Amino acid sequence: MRKSVLAFAAGAVVCAAVAGVIRFKLVPDAERVQSDQNTVTRYAGTATYLDQRAVAGGDLAHAFVKGSPFTAVETVKAIGMHGNVAVLSDVTAINGAGGVLGNPTSTWAVDRKTLMPATAPAGVTADAHQGLAVGFAFAPGKHDYPWWDGATATQATAKYVRSESHVGRSTYVFTVDASGALKDPGTLAQLPPAVPVSVLKGLAATMAPDMQGALAALLPPGGDSVMVPLSYTSATKTTMWVDQLSGTTVDADAHQTVTAQMTSKLGTVPLTAVLDVDTKMSSQGIADAVRQSKDDESKLLWQGTVAPAALVVLALALVVGAVMTGRRRAGADGSAGSGSGTPESLEPSAAEE
Repeated sequence: MRKSVLAFAAGAVVCAAVAGVIRFKLVPDAERVQSDQNTVTRYAGTATYLDQRAVAGGDLAHAFVKGSPFTAVETVKAIGMHGNVAVLSDVTAINGAGGVLGNPTSTWAVDRKTLMPATAPAGVTADAHQGLAVGFAFAPGKHDYPWWDGATATQATAKYVRSESHVGRSTYVFTVDASGALKDPGTLAQLPPAVPVSVLKGLAATMAPDMQGALAALLPPGGDSVMVPLSYTSATKTTMWVDQLSGTTVDADAHQTVTAQMTSKLGTVPLTAVLDVDTKMSSQGIADAVRQSKDDESKLLWQGTVAPAALVVLALALVVGAVMTGRRRAGADGSAGSGSGTPESLEPSAAEE
């Protein structure tokens, strides 16, 4: 019977230990970037842009392509784990819009828990950035976050706006308003670094009358063939619905405007928008993100609550079993002791004989 008590006690210890490992080791680890991460997000949108071929051919009447549709697939994949640092490949394949949006590619070194920037491991080349670059970490909070704007290569702010139910999930709504000089090399490569005065005159026809007069006064002398250097600014407004539990962005939309500028004797003069892009997560992208959020929730519920609770209950049951078994043994020993004394009391004493 002593062996039974030991078995019950050992079983209780094992169950409690496994419950602790699941709750305090596996669950926290599941909330970090995994070595097999491969997140695919699908988008769709429209773009209005300056057609360089039309401009080069002097067809200024068709200089702008308006509302050209496109689709985009962004893949964020773990390509290296170095302790608490994850190296992520971030590749976006864009189809449509005349190819002017390019195919952005980045490599990020981030903290596996917070997704904030981390020092790249030795031998790894990663893009410098500040703030979140690949979305939110597990269980985000109701507060602002630093956010990386790739178009301007500057840190912006993802502002917490409100909490709401969206696409069937409890979400936090964040907005990002980022603007500044355009620095994204992929976008800059699709825009002319300079244009002839004749082109600017043609573009002026699309502006308000007062702007046309001001531009004409600022154009450099020398005729229509003189090249005018251009610079560009970018302004992007983004809204994201982020799952409160998993941190997955279950829906998002963004509007980016790139404006051309010329440098004149009076300073930098904004000309006209040469790229206007509306981007939204596609219906398939939303469905995939919602499914991922539900899977994460189920996994957390099982690992963080159901499995540990069941093991704790089993451990308690084994403890009770050990106690009950021990009591039965003590009772049996007591009964055995009383029985052995009865025959001795029946033996006649020497005086009685």
